[in-house]
Amino acid sequence: MSPTLRRPVPVSGERAGDALPAALVLLNLLAGGTRSRQRWARAEAAVRAVARPTVVELDAGGAWRTRVQAALEGGVWFFIAAGGDGTVHALVEALVLAPRRPPLDHLTLGAVGLGSSNDFHKPVARRVGGVPVRLGPGVRPRDVGVARAWTDGGARETHCFVVSASVGVVAEANHFFSNGDSFQGWLRGRWTTGAILNAACHAIARHRERPARLRIAGERTRRTDVTNLSVSKTPYVSGSFRYDVVVEPADGRLLVCLCEGMTRGQAVRALADLARSRFAGRAGRRAWRARRAALLPDQAVTLELDGETCTARRVAFGVLPERIQVCR
Repeated sequence: MSPTLRRPVPVSGERAGDALPAALVLLNLLAGGTRSRQRWARAEAAVRAVARPTVVELDAGGAWRTRVQAALEGGVWFFIAAGGDGTVHALVEALVLAPRRPPLDHLTLGAVGLGSSNDFHKPVARRVGGVPVRLGPGVRPRDVGVARAWTDGGARETHCFVVSASVGVVAEANHFFSNGDSFQGWLRGRWTTGAILNAACHAIARHRERPARLRIAGERTRRTDVTNLSVSKTPYVSGSFRYDVVVEPADGRLLVCLCEGMTRGQAVRALADLARSRFAGRAGRRAWRARRAALLPDQAVTLELDGETCTARRVAFGVLPERIQVCR
């Protein structure tokens, strides 16, 4: 670790004579379809008011990761994700898994919400030109969730999340939301709530239960038929959907919410309840606050992490011992 690194507290409009900190901005102009460029144009001045940014566009080939590593080695401690939840996910994962980095609590994460749902920003405390931003003043620590997933071939992959991970209907809906048919793509660019509902209905109509073993830290392993399993650091699911169970951002615990053995009608009811911030107290629903959890499905499943999806044969969830500083 470089001895010049200090705990960052970026604020809007630092004292006269103080230089603004250098920052790397990971920009994803595809996050919100055609609206992202206009949103970034409205929010860019707010970024430049708190930092001296180097803007790096997210590319499919992953060249941006080299720029993140170079910034870390150059002593940069302020990183900003300008995109959707998937962009936040990509940046945090790159920081956590960087081979040469300082402790996470020496790094500050900011964000500009250019995406469709922007759950990382919720509850939204500040908007610039209608765009949700986390740019300070002040920071607070936040846990980083970790998911260790095993593929069918036996390889283990390590993923991070700062919003949520899921298996079941939500994961399948997230996959269809981003990779669905032409109508879904058209809807996503024009009406976010409608696109979320369409993806959810598509997932429920095609969903089949996922028989699995579920392990929650401190409890016996249980057999279950997974309709949906959410493992998160926030009660927000997507759009206006949210759980009514409290989860603290830096308590070292995960919010684990299970819907099991549901018919399609019951799954629709659960979705309607989440739209009204209701979850607990109904049949087929369980919630825990746990430090660790693991899912061992009978067959490979779609695993969603902050809106991004992959396939997993089994997965273990936990929380990193370090916390990252997040702008308010």
